[in-house]
Amino acid sequence: MDEKFAAQIIARTLGGQVSRKGPHLHSVEETDIGTVSVELDTRYAKPGHQFVPESVLDAARVIVPIEIITAPLPPDQWDRVIDLTTALRNAGAKGTNDSLFAGFGIHFNPEITGFDDPFLIRTIIAYGLIEGWLREWRPLNVSRRILPFVDPWPVHFIDALLLTPQLDLTKVAGLVHSHLSGRNYGLDLLPILHALDPEGFAALFGTEASGSRPAFHVRLPDCRLDELDWSIADEWDRWWLVEALAADEARFDALCKAWRNGAGHGAGWTHVVSRHIGAHGEGLFK
Repeated sequence: MDEKFAAQIIARTLGGQVSRKGPHLHSVEETDIGTVSVELDTRYAKPGHQFVPESVLDAARVIVPIEIITAPLPPDQWDRVIDLTTALRNAGAKGTNDSLFAGFGIHFNPEITGFDDPFLIRTIIAYGLIEGWLREWRPLNVSRRILPFVDPWPVHFIDALLLTPQLDLTKVAGLVHSHLSGRNYGLDLLPILHALDPEGFAALFGTEASGSRPAFHVRLPDCRLDELDWSIADEWDRWWLVEALAADEARFDALCKAWRNGAGHGAGWTHVVSRHIGAHGEGLFK
């Protein structure tokens, strides 16, 4: 499947008109969910960077995925995304398990409610508290675990988040700079930090690519597109549980206390999380 074929499937499923923007970039405009972009997911295929021969880029599809990018979507349009993933599967699209070297994934970009909203900081901490549990609850494909694109946050970074007094997003930026390397983590905070303070971001991170946007960049989910029992909604559940924990004051505070008391540094942390939120997160259902 190439970019043109994928764009045609989108148009057949969601309506709209296909427009070719470059050798490896197509746009489907006026679909049921707005404009959808389809491109080969490498900077060498993007306009202005096309100094790699087309034959090389064509061959790279074995390990380089086609990326389908939607506009921001309200909840009432999510079912149409499920329709699209079904259509792509039926057309022969491959997913994460197709190759050990594929590492195909889904990136969600949940919009934040505001840079000063306390829920933003709580959500960042909540992710750190249950990331290990999420990886055990629905294990990632082996290719995504061994490739350096969705690394877990290190324990010392979560320590810093929980022990820094009066934590705000500016302080988070300093902690990211001190404790993390780049953006290849299950939750990439650089887009938010760049959108918050472009000049401050440049001073800390230089020319690090970030895709500045006021949204969490969730890179963790798999894209098991060719598996009949898989749904993109299953992958969204990972993020939903993060927000649900951030909103559950009692469970959030209990896990923060347990981590600060040292439980987060042992192999049994995921069992501590399960005791508070349930083996499948059912304690967060309301």
